[in-house]
Amino acid sequence: MDSYIADISKTLTILCVEDDKDILEIYKSLFSLVFKKVYFATNGVEGFACFEKENIDIVLTDYQMPKCNGIQMSKKIREIDSSIPIIMVTALESIEMLREAIDIHVTSFLKKPFTSASLFSTFNLAVKSVIVDRCMVKEQREKILYSNYQEDLTFSKEKTITKNDTEKNNRLFDFRCEVQYKPKDILSGDSYVIRKLNNDEYLVFLVDGMGKGISASVTAMLCSAFVNYYIDQHLREKRICSLKSLLNAVVDFVKPNLLEYEVISAHFLYFNKKKNELQYAIFSMPPVLYMLDSENVLKIKSNNTPLASYTKEFHIHTLDISKLSKMIIYSDGLNENLVDNSDIMYNSYLSEDFKKAKNMEEFELLKNKKITKQEDDVTYVLITSSL
Repeated sequence: MDSYIADISKTLTILCVEDDKDILEIYKSLFSLVFKKVYFATNGVEGFACFEKENIDIVLTDYQMPKCNGIQMSKKIREIDSSIPIIMVTALESIEMLREAIDIHVTSFLKKPFTSASLFSTFNLAVKSVIVDRCMVKEQREKILYSNYQEDLTFSKEKTITKNDTEKNNRLFDFRCEVQYKPKDILSGDSYVIRKLNNDEYLVFLVDGMGKGISASVTAMLCSAFVNYYIDQHLREKRICSLKSLLNAVVDFVKPNLLEYEVISAHFLYFNKKKNELQYAIFSMPPVLYMLDSENVLKIKSNNTPLASYTKEFHIHTLDISKLSKMIIYSDGLNENLVDNSDIMYNSYLSEDFKKAKNMEEFELLKNKKITKQEDDVTYVLITSSL
């Protein structure tokens, strides 16, 4: 063995399965100097038991043995480990045996009688095979660790951008405000912002970047980051932040940053407690559900087409919320999710579950009875009068 292979072999273990005691003694004298640990067995039954019990890197086995021959033992080993090097020692030149050995991917053969030179030449190849496998496993493990690290950073960044001024006490004025932000993947196409503008005003912004993957996620994050920047700037300078001025700024910012055929769906909801009104601009998002009493679920439908590079104008409408009892604002990942074992979307059940639920915990219980497989990013804001 060359020096590099010799150094690597000292970190490996080998299982020698041989019913000839003299040959076992040869293995013992040779391999004890070469490998980290040498295990011995006198038949295939003992050999397989040792393989299951110990951490084996290379298997060297005779073909003809009592109880269980080398092929039979190797088949059992292959059911557990498809890549471990198996070296078959045999005096036979049977076509049938060779065919069986090839079928179970025996790594190499060593014909009896063998010399020390032929033995070590064969083991050079086996050790190299282990080295390649180890490098591949190490590389894959490092890729997974790096990927997980990047995903954690990405999700932390998303959580930082999605600011929620109601998070500490779950209060939006006299209402309970709860948020479910559950991306299907780390790179979420959904994002949201809930900001307190002053004692009488709150903005709820929910954005859904159309499409999948990085592009949709970057678009959604950019929008949320800009909304936060715009609001923070106005709060620092103690300027009034109206919904119209915010929308003008968002449109001006978004248009040059969108690809030609890219669009954005979004909710802009501007709550004013003093006036008991809600100003809203909804850009091709699912309808907002709300209740003014205990019986009827009402809807606020989109009043704008999706935001795009060609957007020139938008509409703002107003709703009286003096009698508001509850409201749910959501992305299409909630209402378009299929109900288990059916072709029916959750939209068919959403209004009724919303009507029944007093809080997010109850809503989630009702929803999860119908949906167990999440198909898209899910974001919703539930506002209820029960504190």
